[in-house]
Amino acid sequence: MSGSTTTMVEVGKGSKTDLVDGHYTVRLDLDSPAGAVDVAAVLLTADGKVRTDDDFVFFNNPSAPGVRLESDAVVSVDLSALPAEIHRVVITGSTEAQGIRFGVVAGLRVAVDGASQSVSFVPPGLDSETVLQAVALYRRGSGWRLDAIGQGYSAGLAAFATEHGISVDTEEEPAEVPAVPAMAKAAAPQSVTSPSIDLRKVDVVLTKDSADRRASIDLRKGDPGYVLTVGLEWDGRGAKYDSNGRCTEFGVGDLDVYFFCRNEATDDYVVLSGEKGHQGDIGTWPFIHHQGDSRGPGADNQPATEQVTVRPTENGDLLVNVYQSVDNGAGAIDKFGNPRVRVRYGRPGPDGLPDKDADQITVIVGNGKSSFWATVAHIDVRDGILTVDGTVRYSRAFSERMPVLDTTGAWVRSAKNGPVGRSKKANGLGLSSYEGRCPTPR
Repeated sequence: MSGSTTTMVEVGKGSKTDLVDGHYTVRLDLDSPAGAVDVAAVLLTADGKVRTDDDFVFFNNPSAPGVRLESDAVVSVDLSALPAEIHRVVITGSTEAQGIRFGVVAGLRVAVDGASQSVSFVPPGLDSETVLQAVALYRRGSGWRLDAIGQGYSAGLAAFATEHGISVDTEEEPAEVPAVPAMAKAAAPQSVTSPSIDLRKVDVVLTKDSADRRASIDLRKGDPGYVLTVGLEWDGRGAKYDSNGRCTEFGVGDLDVYFFCRNEATDDYVVLSGEKGHQGDIGTWPFIHHQGDSRGPGADNQPATEQVTVRPTENGDLLVNVYQSVDNGAGAIDKFGNPRVRVRYGRPGPDGLPDKDADQITVIVGNGKSSFWATVAHIDVRDGILTVDGTVRYSRAFSERMPVLDTTGAWVRSAKNGPVGRSKKANGLGLSSYEGRCPTPR
């Protein structure tokens, strides 16, 4: 019985290797820290430039003809599917999203695997660089070759992208396009530069020890199919964790999560929850839908989650309020097992929610106070930028009044005419009111 034999070879920096297969995967492996390097690919023409920004394959643009991002560490290249004008595919790695440099990455190596050929390469001498040109697959006559580049960039991903003709988001305002004179309406329209790519991947964790409890996601980089969710997760009272902080056994206990939405244009408010009749509608203001009450921690071996799907608007504020009195009993929120707010934005996965490569902001609640109410995040969108304020704020001692926002958007600990928490078991609903008008500043 015979089988195919794979040729394996290890090469050095600058080497050129003939490629004999039609399809390859390029993988960036490392020993530590986990997830430190994000892979990407650039499709270049004979002049070393991209045709359009779509020729940059990365976490916000995961595929182009012949090239697909398979994971944060793997790119697949189908040489036969590459457009004729593409002469070179450069595979890169970046540590910018993790805020580190390649000098702290241990055991970095590049593996290029085809059906009958495997090439490995260890880029040498990396230190202050945050971007690495790992390898390139390039045309050589009627065939293809592999170039083991191993070249680092200290100037960053934006500089690398600009060098290859990719538009990069800057802080500068776009140039104003002059109005077309009335007598020139038949003339060809002036070209307008398309929106540039924001290269930053957001994966931020805010804790009580963070110097700044704010983080942002640029919503303009997403297409209309992107999904935004905001939710609270917890593992339950008595949850157990391993040495890496992973939950090995979920606990018990429920939290009531209420999403207070302020209309900045009318100063009205509405509160959304998992309770029937108060889950909201993604098609009408505040363009938010609650996905239902949590079934409690441990169901399907998952944490408890109460979250909303959000269609971002410029005229709304959102508070994530947690109620832990009456039916839940007294006690600090952090006793419910690592409670955290997660804000996620990205392409939908199979379940319709943001996929694994989505931008993410995590707020670790970590409070030890026994207030009945806590506001664990304040979220707002301005000029296409979503900002999360993860400062935890508490209601007035022994008060059942929900914290709200006033007409200026300021947090109010106890509003006279605002919603009041109460027992769901006794009243059917957890609040005295679910809509009204925001209070005026005091």
